[in-house]
Amino acid sequence: MKHTLILVAFILIKFYLQYSLIDPIYDLHRDEYLHLDQAHHLAWGYTSVPPLTSWVSSIIYFLGNSVFWVKFFPALFGALTIVCVWQSIKVLNGNLFAMILGATSALLSVLLRLNTLYQPNSFDVLSWTAFYYVVIRYFKSSDAKWLYIAATVFAFGFLNKYNIIFLLGGLIPALMFTKHRSVFLNKHLYYATLLGLTLIAPNLIWQYANDFPVLRHMKELAETQLINVDRISFFKAQVMFFIGSFFVIIAGLYALLFYKEFRKYHVFFWSMVFTLAIFSFLKAKDYYAIGIYPVYLSFGAVYLSKLLESG
Repeated sequence: MKHTLILVAFILIKFYLQYSLIDPIYDLHRDEYLHLDQAHHLAWGYTSVPPLTSWVSSIIYFLGNSVFWVKFFPALFGALTIVCVWQSIKVLNGNLFAMILGATSALLSVLLRLNTLYQPNSFDVLSWTAFYYVVIRYFKSSDAKWLYIAATVFAFGFLNKYNIIFLLGGLIPALMFTKHRSVFLNKHLYYATLLGLTLIAPNLIWQYANDFPVLRHMKELAETQLINVDRISFFKAQVMFFIGSFFVIIAGLYALLFYKEFRKYHVFFWSMVFTLAIFSFLKAKDYYAIGIYPVYLSFGAVYLSKLLESG
């Protein structure tokens, strides 16, 4: 009961901060107007984004279309990200100290800024964190149901922002380099993949019917914006995103390599390496990678709590 009350307190603090950090004098961001307007033109896809944000916009209009509700949903997605970190720590057998450390690390981070804006980015970070949480559950239990849940989480993440493809881009080669490569022999992986493809099929069909505007958008993005991305600056930003809790992430990465209790989760170390390498190679914007980190707060918080238990 105490654990639940503390988690609820973190959620309430998260909402309070998200509403109090923005001075009422400011108008909505231009991107927020774009996503809100999509509710008036519902479709299975748009030139720059998949359809999920337009569905949320429809809910916002139904609730009255006030600034309160516009800001509510990114705050909600940020709060759920904290819940995923908390639950990951619980699955990793972390104590209350670890849960509080992980939740505090996620709360006081770049997510405070990210979750002020009604854009696909807040749900993107949530979907990455939720997907990694489900992978942890699968590694711990080997229960095939988690493969289907992972496919569903990925599908909703894909329908929100195509950025989640890079999660698989890092995770798949990481699986191949570890003992978990046996998952590719599990028939349920392919049934789950079929489920995921079924869920995202309407958007893929829309892309095909409209000559894949996402490819034109990505080409334009690469020519006008990504060409100006500096790789050194990209990696500097990765440190700054969770600067207050960077030591927790480093502890998590160390534990994934050397802590025997995390031996079955070794794949997460290489997943980060491969994902960051892909982002760097493609000269991606630095904030595309924010979704990587919350789960490593879970590993780091649990490891540090174990160290402190023994002095």
